[in-house]
Parts: sequence; structure tokens; C-alpha cells
Amino acid sequence: AGSTTLLAGDPGIGKSTLLLQAAAAIAETGRSVLYATGEEALEQIRIRASRLAVKGDGVFMASTGDAVAIVDQMATLNPVVVIVDSIQTATHPDLDSPAGTISQIRECAAFLSQHARSNGMALVLSGHVTKDGSIVGPRVLEHQVDAVLQLGGDPGGTLRVLHAVKNRFGPTDEVGVFEMCG
Repeated sequence: AGSTTLLAGDPGIGKSTLLLQAAAAIAETGRSVLYATGEEALEQIRIRASRLAVKGDGVFMASTGDAVAIVDQMATLNPVVVIVDSIQTATHPDLDSPAGTISQIRECAAFLSQHARSNGMALVLSGHVTKDGSIVGPRVLEHQVDAVLQLGGDPGGTLRVLHAVKNRFGPTDEVGVFEMCG
């Protein structure tokens, strides 16, 4: 509770799929999750959920990247976990710059983190990586969060590897291996 985690990986590597499955697993325990997406249409997520046999009771979807609207939903729903997919699509209306710019990424992450922390909610941000493997946006984003998880693997294959690059609360020497199927 109160932590901010960044899940980074190449576009299409499976970040959204993993986050949707994690949200459903949390909701199955009777707790609520807010999943805000500025990246995909709700219909796309519904199709993915159906394909994965994810029920989604307790997972509340918001089709927005507007940081203020996300915070309003956080206040209304009081979820234990808030997922923002992706931080590169988030915008704060007080800034004139477009989504994906350094100022928008930095300020939206700080704004959302502050609200999650002050309300005891865990915040998970998804983020893309560039062709050279660095996280899109400023390196400062990695310094703003408590943990950075990297999801990688051969996009054409079925195996994915999840490892911690940074973790203020635990080790970074463990990996998770996932098979993408279904």
C-alpha cells in the first residue's frame, strides 16, 4: 500500500495482459482494482479478458489517460490497487505539453503517486521501452518509483521473463518466467 511500481517492456510484449490478469487475481480476493487505460479501447480489453477467461468482478475500468480523472476515480472507488496503462498516455490538464513528453510523464507519475501514497493505494504504471532497451521518458521516472519491473522476451515466442531492476522493498535477484498462451 502506498507504493508505486513501474512495469516496463517493449510494446506488445504482454504488459497489459499481465496487468489484467493481476488485477483479476486481486479482485478475486474481494478487493477492488482501478484499471485506467489511455492506451486501448475498453472493447479491446474486454476481448482480451474474454480470451483469458478473466471475469473482472471488482476490476473497474476507466478509459482515460487524464490524471485528474484517474484521481477522481480513485477517490470514488477507493481501490487497493490502481493500474495506469500506460504512463506515456497520461496527461495533466495543467500542462500544455502533449502526452508522452518528459514533463507530462514526470508530473503525471508524481501526481498519481502522491494521491496513491496519501490514500494507501498501490499504484502500478506501465511503460514502454525504446529500441535500445531504455524506458521511454526521463530517467527521473525510474527514480520516482519504488520498484521497476522489466518484462522481456522474444515477441515472436511464447516465453516472457519478468525481473526487478529496482526494488526499495526487496531483492532484485529473482525472475519470473511466463508462458504466453490462450
